[in-house]
Amino acid sequence: MRRYGYVFAFALVLLAVCAGAYFGGRFLVQRFQQDFQPRPAWTPAGPTAPPRAGQAWTAPALTVDPAAQGPAPTPTRPVIPTPAVPPTPTFAPVPSVPPVDRTPQPAVTTGLTETPSPEPTALNSFPYVLARPMRHSSGDCPGSYVLGQVTDRAGNGLPDVRLRLVDEYGNWDTKVTKSGAGEVGRYDFPLFGAPRRFYLTVVDASGNALSAPVEIPHGVGANPGATCHWVDWRQQ
Repeated sequence: MRRYGYVFAFALVLLAVCAGAYFGGRFLVQRFQQDFQPRPAWTPAGPTAPPRAGQAWTAPALTVDPAAQGPAPTPTRPVIPTPAVPPTPTFAPVPSVPPVDRTPQPAVTTGLTETPSPEPTALNSFPYVLARPMRHSSGDCPGSYVLGQVTDRAGNGLPDVRLRLVDEYGNWDTKVTKSGAGEVGRYDFPLFGAPRRFYLTVVDASGNALSAPVEIPHGVGANPGATCHWVDWRQQ
């Protein structure tokens, strides 16, 4: 049964191939017939006879269809724009300045009053001050000493006034003025050791300063050869 099916299908394919070959052959024959049919011959236009020598050539008249030719446009005058005039600026009125009063002012006279200056006060407010500048000498004392006298305002010697001498290393000693006849108010500090600076102050029994300290250069400074240093005090 399957074999008959194959035979039938083969017959259909063969029939389709034959039909295609038939119609294709007819198409080719018609195409060849159209290509090989005689065509009408082309005849060129006859040449225009050239003008003879000495004869002017006249151009053929040009005819214009009146219907095709429209009316000529009427010329119009061009419109010239009017230039715009800018607006005139307006200015606000400026207020006038009132006149300045030129009335002369009365002259003011100020009396200068001199303020009296206060009397200068003593810078040293201690009760004891130097009676005279300190003096340095040699040979008028029995060795190396700081010595002098403490007096009141009248120059009288004051006994039992305490003085303290401190060197630059903090070593110190205290003396009181003498009260014996002919030596009232006198004092003396013997000096020992290397040259150095000393500071002498009048103090009370508690050690509070009653004068400003004075510096005494011993063996140093401008007069290193001095051995006697005289310092006199006065009670204010």
